[in-house]
Amino acid sequence: MAEMQGLMERLERVVGRLESLSAESHRPPGDCEGLNGVSRGVAPSVEAFDKLMNSMVAEFLQKSRILAGDVETHEYQEDRHDLVISETELKQVAYIFSCNKSTLQMKGKINSITIDNCKKFGLVFDNVVGIVEVINSKDIQMQVMGKVPTISINKTEGCHIYLSEEALDCEIVSAKSSEMNVLIPQDGDYREFPVPEQFKTAWDGSKLVTEPAEIMG
Repeated sequence: MAEMQGLMERLERVVGRLESLSAESHRPPGDCEGLNGVSRGVAPSVEAFDKLMNSMVAEFLQKSRILAGDVETHEYQEDRHDLVISETELKQVAYIFSCNKSTLQMKGKINSITIDNCKKFGLVFDNVVGIVEVINSKDIQMQVMGKVPTISINKTEGCHIYLSEEALDCEIVSAKSSEMNVLIPQDGDYREFPVPEQFKTAWDGSKLVTEPAEIMG
């Protein structure tokens, strides 16, 4: 953690350097010679950025771990049902991108989880202190073993959420999504409740009131 903090501090100083170089790059081309070691003919901020991306920024990205593994371990997984992350930290976040026909089990407590552009993906997790977000995905199943305060579903087709007894106070926020169901534990089994997809809005004389619309058979 100390090493990561040091890299973060170095990156903050780099941002200041890039801002300075960006301002300097607006000088006439003839004045760019020798600016922080950048040769004439290339915008100083561009060349400096490229150099940084190949040096300390690359080092930061390499050492930046999500859940004790490289970011790549949570991207482009296909037909994997043995994915388990057993070591987590409270400050960590998980970003799961383009994983299809796979299942991930996440143990311990984590800050937040994002599932992005996944299909037929299953997630089982213990505790999240922030938010679990599902976006641009299809056919997602997740099971909460402990607690989570908020689950957000956005631009997703098919999302089934199994809540634990501890997570019954979870708030579920949805937008531009369909086929959403929340499963509540009851008598040793789960009872399924659909999340409304259609709403009706009416003026009550002083404000607009929106409520779920009953689906007419």
